[in-house]
Amino acid sequence: MEFDLPKRLALVTLCLTLAAVGLIETRVHLSLTGPGWDAWAYWDAWRGAMYDGSVGDSGQFLYSPAFAQAIWPLAQTTWPLFAWVFILLNAVGLAWLLKPLPPMLAVPLWLAGSQEVLSGNVFIPMAVVAVLGMPRSYLWAFVALTKITPCLGPIWFAARGEWRAVARAVAATVCLASASALLAPGLWLDWFAFLVDQARLSDTAVGYPFIPGPIFRLPVAVLLVVWAARPGRTWTLPVAMVIATPFIWNGSFTLLAAIPRLREYDSSAARPGRADGPRAPPPSSTSAPTG
Repeated sequence: MEFDLPKRLALVTLCLTLAAVGLIETRVHLSLTGPGWDAWAYWDAWRGAMYDGSVGDSGQFLYSPAFAQAIWPLAQTTWPLFAWVFILLNAVGLAWLLKPLPPMLAVPLWLAGSQEVLSGNVFIPMAVVAVLGMPRSYLWAFVALTKITPCLGPIWFAARGEWRAVARAVAATVCLASASALLAPGLWLDWFAFLVDQARLSDTAVGYPFIPGPIFRLPVAVLLVVWAARPGRTWTLPVAMVIATPFIWNGSFTLLAAIPRLREYDSSAARPGRADGPRAPPPSSTSAPTG
């Protein structure tokens, strides 16, 4: 990435400012709750009624039973081990996402995301899915079975007419959900009832009070994806995911960390000779003969 000096200085200043804000917020959270404040809900999900609370309740598990079942073995370990596994995954994931950037930008941006790293939430894994899910659409099942509404990858593929990719994403989600439901049908009924009950919050601000509820933001996110899909503006996908997030907090913006890798993916896919890059149109039947 090449920038002129004023732009470079502005970007570095912005990244350093974000790093300072992120570190302050991280310190506040650590002083109040210790590390893993969001991951606690995942570890604690099996230690009581899974869906007896409400969105916004501290420690309330919100995701599908499939996610709870997937992490069940790890949840049987001690809380410190569980928390640090999630924190380590977030730390490595964020570093990988930011690697295409120059260190003078990547390091402060990683520090800006330190709050999300230490929270143990799944926004960073979702950002990784936004990148790896371009050639491997089945990975979008992870987003569908956790935060649901930011699962915009299949819409991206559908808008581009990539129906095999859509089918793989849907099939993976259905297979995982079906297997999970066979093991714990009661939990799925509880989760559906929980979602229906919490849908009453969809038209109200959840998170920052000045941000409209998800029922208003989701159509905007879908339209953004459809607009960007045909010309292949993959960098807009994490932007749309932020917009579609059920409730937006600072941690939601770590989804934008997928942008450097997606821009790198775009550049790679556009190289001549790449099987997954742009292809020349077939010769027209009205073309003049060449031989």
